[in-house]
Amino acid sequence: MILNKINLFSLWLMTLLVCVISIILIGGYTRISDSGLSITEWEPISGILFPLTSSAWNQEFDKYKLIDEFKLINSAMTLQEFKLIYFWEWFHRAFARLIGAIYIIPFVYLAYHQKIEKKYSKNLFIIGLLLITQAFIGWYMVKSGLVNRVDVSQYRLALHLTTAFIILGFIFHTLLSFYLDNKLISNRSIFSNNSSKLLLIFFILIFFQISYGAFVSGTHSGLLYNTWPLYDGYLIPNILNNNFFKINYLFENSNLIIFIHRSFAILLFILLIFLNYKTLLNKLNNKYLSLIILFNISFILQAALGIAMTYLNIPWYLALLHQGNSIIMFLLVFAMYLLSAKSSLNETQGRL
Repeated sequence: MILNKINLFSLWLMTLLVCVISIILIGGYTRISDSGLSITEWEPISGILFPLTSSAWNQEFDKYKLIDEFKLINSAMTLQEFKLIYFWEWFHRAFARLIGAIYIIPFVYLAYHQKIEKKYSKNLFIIGLLLITQAFIGWYMVKSGLVNRVDVSQYRLALHLTTAFIILGFIFHTLLSFYLDNKLISNRSIFSNNSSKLLLIFFILIFFQISYGAFVSGTHSGLLYNTWPLYDGYLIPNILNNNFFKINYLFENSNLIIFIHRSFAILLFILLIFLNYKTLLNKLNNKYLSLIILFNISFILQAALGIAMTYLNIPWYLALLHQGNSIIMFLLVFAMYLLSAKSSLNETQGRL
């Protein structure tokens, strides 16, 4: 019975998980390669068609020539160069449609054959709702860069990225819950009961750092300084002016954005040291000790990638690795929290 559930229900969730991870990376490269504004319309049905004739390509290129990104930045772009950026935006949108199909078709089949337990229905409904919402957010983001701008709004970019990670979190939570409920993995944790709160705080802060990274990308703040840990010889960049106490300053001033992003990484490092200390106070023979070890490695790698990006002026391959590794960190810390919370709940119920 459990094997059948794995083949149908959890295999579906694993496929969705891999697909969402993939589209985050595809979206990351679409952003890095400045391909996001190459398709200036959103056609939910006919938009799946890829231009194949010279006439179709010229028509799409003519549409692109009308927006400010082409007029002010890419006016010398050739049709062949346009085809490359068009492909990545088209592929990003086509893959999103594929995820929609991968969600809805198996869901209908599993629901019809009553192979979905009621306790997972709420999460699955939220996932479906978020996937639909994400499609509209994607166009809402692209639309912001078509008029009077040469790039999309950093606010809408952050919303798009944050929603993607929320979807990823719901899928992962549902999948891990299935494994725990069916005792396919142990719910014992290396963390004490008190650590679940610490892990929740750590997870929220990691999530914030990932979301705030969209503002770093959206404002190109990472390109301001090619030095670390100082800012062109200064401990703190020039962030003081008359707008310092305005809330939008946190999301629009490039100097402050990169300062917060770097400083927040140091705060996370201090919390990680404390988390490791709490781990050492518990028994180390539990197999889930590997999670904290993997997270330590991932965190160090993330810091190294961030520093390397700073010195090398953010090459695309390092930026993509940086985003990919953030996904690993997100899932690892979320897994640690869920296992700790589940273990604490079981211990509480056992005492009752």
